[in-house]
Amino acid sequence: MKRLLLVPLVSVLTGCPGGQPAPTFRNVFTQGETICFSINKKDALNYYSINSTQGGEYKMLYNGEKLNLSYPNTCIKVKLKNGYRYYIYYGLNEQNYTDNFFIDIDGVR
Repeated sequence: MKRLLLVPLVSVLTGCPGGQPAPTFRNVFTQGETICFSINKKDALNYYSINSTQGGEYKMLYNGEKLNLSYPNTCIKVKLKNGYRYYIYYGLNEQNYTDNFFIDIDGVR
């Protein structure tokens, strides 16, 4: 009887199999108006998306899809407004990553 209860309990605790795993947190490099997803020439940038909630609305600000870029092309110029949080999703070497940061009103990240 205990074994009969154990199988459904294990299934409930482990969740449904399959699906995409959550992206790994990995910082991007920022300096001024430049964001670098990697500075390693061996890395390949597959995609990126830079998003923010501004004025109560979630917006995609910049994106690139189906890429195969290596450094220095893994760096992009962006103009981000002060006083907002930014969410970045990107792929390097077919692995999914995420980062987020806040730029205060004085421009400090």
